[in-house]
Amino acid sequence: MVNNLHSDENRSFSEYSDEELVICAKNNRNAVNELLFRYTKLIYARSRKYANYVTDCDDLFQEGFIGLLSAVSSYDPQKCTSFSAYSSVCIDNRMKTLLRKGSKSVEHLADISDITDDEAVCDNKTPESVFLHKEYFSALFNEVSSVLSSAELKVFNHYIKGESYRQISAKLGITEKSVDNSMQRARKKIRAISQEILNYYK
Repeated sequence: MVNNLHSDENRSFSEYSDEELVICAKNNRNAVNELLFRYTKLIYARSRKYANYVTDCDDLFQEGFIGLLSAVSSYDPQKCTSFSAYSSVCIDNRMKTLLRKGSKSVEHLADISDITDDEAVCDNKTPESVFLHKEYFSALFNEVSSVLSSAELKVFNHYIKGESYRQISAKLGITEKSVDNSMQRARKKIRAISQEILNYYK
């Protein structure tokens, strides 16, 4: 079935498996939107659970959001298990890294991934609400692409693939300081969009 994805025009993305969506996401923004729709509630649930007096929910959500995009970019079905398991690791690692920076004790991180997909599904699943929910995230994803400058978007795309500042610097022919500056600006813009999502769930 995977080999026929591009020729199967009669199926909606809601019928695709996560793994099929990742393949389509390389060239189709709507496939990415569907993945965001499926996983953003999980990121929100984890960010709320693990927020503390040092690291707030907004920061954790932003890192989880970047972790999800990183998973979409780097997932290889030949090397990994399910996309669900792989993306969960990517999201958790981003959050754990941020939490470690703000706390000397990491004992509370052991169960960071104990929130299941079932606990993070949409509460209201009428056809109308699902459609509006997907439209909302489609608009937000388009906003991510539109608010970043060309330079920021290039750096960000390399960053979510797991490349270091040094590697990005070498590939784009710019200094590491320029890479850092672009990422700082990109993070600030993405944080504003992440806040919109958090407000959507409150």
